[in-house]
Amino acid sequence: MKFIIAPGKYSKNISSTKIGQAIYSGISRAMPDAKIITMPVTDSKDGMPALIEHTIGGHWDEVSYFDAFWENRMGRYLVTQIGSQLTAIMDSEQVVGVDLAKNKSRNDLFHATSYGLGEFIMDAVTNGIKDIVLCLGKTAVADGGLGALQALGAKIYDENGQLIPEGENPLINAFRIDMEDVYQLLGGRTRLTVLLNYSSRKLSDNVEYLNEAQESFLEDNLVFITEKMNQKYNLDIHPMPHSDSIKTLAGAFAMINARISRSSFEWVAKVTGMEETIRSANILITATDKISREAMHDDMLYHLSRIAGAQKVPTFALCNNFVDDFQSYEQLFTGIFSTQMTEYDDEMTMFENYESVSNQLARTLMAFK
Repeated sequence: MKFIIAPGKYSKNISSTKIGQAIYSGISRAMPDAKIITMPVTDSKDGMPALIEHTIGGHWDEVSYFDAFWENRMGRYLVTQIGSQLTAIMDSEQVVGVDLAKNKSRNDLFHATSYGLGEFIMDAVTNGIKDIVLCLGKTAVADGGLGALQALGAKIYDENGQLIPEGENPLINAFRIDMEDVYQLLGGRTRLTVLLNYSSRKLSDNVEYLNEAQESFLEDNLVFITEKMNQKYNLDIHPMPHSDSIKTLAGAFAMINARISRSSFEWVAKVTGMEETIRSANILITATDKISREAMHDDMLYHLSRIAGAQKVPTFALCNNFVDDFQSYEQLFTGIFSTQMTEYDDEMTMFENYESVSNQLARTLMAFK
């Protein structure tokens, strides 16, 4: 019997990798001859690129950049072969991620910039890489992506015709944008793909939000400047100010002909061959903190369950508990097993519970084999 183990994301810095190891151990004790494959998880600080590197390989290129609050840092992105094309795969967390915004004031957030994302893209382009994939997740930056365009050569002017300097949110005073240098840099050679991760993971209590006046001001400016861009460059970009797109930064990349994908894991599953691996399995086991509306926004958990369901591969979810709208998601799974057998007061107890429950699951499957 062939098992696929694919843990989703966990809160409170709990390691998905260790959860997978506990499930692996439980199945192995019950079925020593079982073939078990553990899907790569995204515990790494490098996020989705690390998942891809784990699956199909590649090497890391380092780059010096400015983060959202204009602090100079060193980061890296993955360079790998997809099909016949060398591809750079980048994660936005290190540049504009929510964790960077911890303990920052609303004024800091109001002036934060996505400039560093443009620096990553610029580095890949100057290294001759034509295919670039950018993974965009949660962010507290609200510059509409204009900072990233600045790093790629866009000249952004205020209402008085003065060039807005680099280093803070250009959306505050943006009135006109000259994109000629950006289009010349990228030309028809560069293909940019943006993968959106709509995880509803609760933001840290240490992260402030823009107040209503600040957010409304930036939204109005984004709509205004987008309309001017549409007219000047014959574009058809709509920022949808109330859709949270102002925080995803995707609109600016649409201005440079990026392909926008609403599911990062769906794209990864296709290019790495994960879908074929799932189709070859007899049993898929996923795991998450809880089965809920928020948990089901996890790209990995939801997408893997859908693939398995379409292929009639039995899918079992192991979770600490399940809450709200359970009926809406029960059809995704053949069975749901609670690991909350005892009150946890440490991680070791939780891992032991996952191992024990997965052992019981495997023994149950053996009895009906």
